[in-house]
Amino acid sequence: MLFNIISTILALGIFARAAVWDVTVGGTAGLVYTPDFVIAKVNDTVRFHFNAKNHTVTQSSFAEPCAPLLGGVNTGFNFPVDPTVTTGFPTFDIIVESTAPFWIHCSQLGHCPMGMVFAINPPPIGNTLSAFKAKALATGTN
Repeated sequence: MLFNIISTILALGIFARAAVWDVTVGGTAGLVYTPDFVIAKVNDTVRFHFNAKNHTVTQSSFAEPCAPLLGGVNTGFNFPVDPTVTTGFPTFDIIVESTAPFWIHCSQLGHCPMGMVFAINPPPIGNTLSAFKAKALATGTN
């Protein structure tokens, strides 16, 4: 009987595993996060891999894409990577706590106004990733 209950629960996916989303920060692609967004579920992990130079993962708001959100996620400049490094990049994880949009930018001087932004769960209409990036590009400053 217990075996049947456990089999049914597993078959229904009640114990579904959380996903890990890998995001490259900078690197050979330039001043970008690759990919520039993910659609994640609660308890998924977004793992940022810091590539060459010195970038950040800094939470912002849609209204102010290049301004740190007070009390938000901010790695600071704690992951400098020498350009000669090609493996073993440092990582930083965000555990997704909500399916609401979560906006991120690089706070290195000049990077956000050049479009170095990222989103978790950006909506497909309204406050989209494209609109967020356009707002960042329009700031002209960090």
